[in-house]
Amino acid sequence: MQDDKDFHEICRRVGGLDMTVVATGSGISKQSVSSMQDLVQKYGLNIPGSALINRDIFAGADTDDRRLNHFIDAINSDHKIIWAIRGGYGSSRLIATLDRTPKPKDSKIFIGFCDATSLNLFISQKWPNWKVIHGSSLIFLTPDSSSNKFETLMDILEGKISTYEIRGIYPLNNKARLQSSVVGPLTGGNLTIIENSLKTCWEIQTDGKILFIEDTHEEPQHIYRSLYHLKEAGKLSKVKALVLGHFHGAKYQDGLEPYLKGFAQTLDIPVYATDQFGHGDFNMPIVYNAAAKIHGNEMTIDLKF
Repeated sequence: MQDDKDFHEICRRVGGLDMTVVATGSGISKQSVSSMQDLVQKYGLNIPGSALINRDIFAGADTDDRRLNHFIDAINSDHKIIWAIRGGYGSSRLIATLDRTPKPKDSKIFIGFCDATSLNLFISQKWPNWKVIHGSSLIFLTPDSSSNKFETLMDILEGKISTYEIRGIYPLNNKARLQSSVVGPLTGGNLTIIENSLKTCWEIQTDGKILFIEDTHEEPQHIYRSLYHLKEAGKLSKVKALVLGHFHGAKYQDGLEPYLKGFAQTLDIPVYATDQFGHGDFNMPIVYNAAAKIHGNEMTIDLKF
């Protein structure tokens, strides 16, 4: 089948990357361990055993100290790319120690989303020579999602593109409808983790940025409450625009849509919505600090930064 061919090709390309894999948050299921081991054997993916630990999804893949040491080993390795195997819970517990360690001399690429948003924010704000990508965790490398979640990401990692577009972006308030275009560098990630960043050493810096947000398994009223908290904390007062991505598990038409539209009307900034990134069927990569331009119903991202 064409899907099998696509999956084989994506796996072949991932196997050709100079990368290593880390488990900064939760462990993975026994079935996922088996699937990842198959990818190692068939395609040569460099997935160390420390990233293939089967633990309850609400616990860390290992102790904090061991996960931290595995991540530091990846930082100090010769590999150019560090890829989070999944999100879950626990990545933020590594940051206090990371903040006290010397900044890495070598630049690398870090890929992750969901719980890894904490590391995305820390690295993109503290280690400016690194490139950070809000992109699918490696656990999502399956036949069902290979094209929708990895095609553009692989083009970025292989250096095949210098710009790309995320289409299907729609205005949620009059400010967005009346503004012909918005330009700014990108930051954001998982809403719950962004809210948790407040008053920490990795607190999200939003001034002058285009802020992108997604989340999973949150009720519409909880999403509204967290967005309003960001507003009250001053994190939306100087952003260039807010882009709300997919909120997996929150029924948009039946409940979430009125909350998002209602919140958008309270802001004096352009607010947009899209289903093209997050935990849904699509997860287009978003590169932190890259220059972005929202125009029409698409966002163009320039990687030459």
